[in-house]
Amino acid sequence: MDLSWINASRISDVYEKGVEEFLQFAKRNVAGVNNKYYCPCVNCLNARRQDIELIREHVLCDGFLKSYTIWTWHGEVLEQYSSVSGTECEYSNLYSKDCMEDMIRDIGEDSFHQTHVYGSLKDDSETKLYSGCSSFTRLSTVLRLFNIKARNGWTDKSFTELLELFHQILPEGNTLSTSHYEAKKILCPMGT
Repeated sequence: MDLSWINASRISDVYEKGVEEFLQFAKRNVAGVNNKYYCPCVNCLNARRQDIELIREHVLCDGFLKSYTIWTWHGEVLEQYSSVSGTECEYSNLYSKDCMEDMIRDIGEDSFHQTHVYGSLKDDSETKLYSGCSSFTRLSTVLRLFNIKARNGWTDKSFTELLELFHQILPEGNTLSTSHYEAKKILCPMGT
């Protein structure tokens, strides 16, 4: 899908058409909770659920989060962006240097460094899920689980229950978050 509309003027036809395509994509690919979806505007940062009309208004008036180019909160499948080697999938490439530079530009370099976003994401992309695990990092696991959550419309409560269970199943000392709130802080350190 062509995402060049994200950088177009918000008053252009190209931008408005892109917003409409995004909203249709979200409605098609993820079940809204009470007809509400995560809002990808520059103020909500995919941290607040809104109805489609309010999302449209936010994105048209305030702007679409420029670093949000893989729509995991709206049902886009991560597998198409990862390199697959046997049964191993690596998702840490989603936070490559280029993506980090986009995030820095979107929120401002000073704010980015003050909140330690880069260090936090980099650390989580290098932290093994558990000792001896070579397939998943803390970040790649949370990304994949949130992708499944978004595609299937799981509630935050059911997601927390799943994380608690997985944490108990995994070996002692694993780094998996045990709540929706803690897992989301890994992905959205600016929005929580």
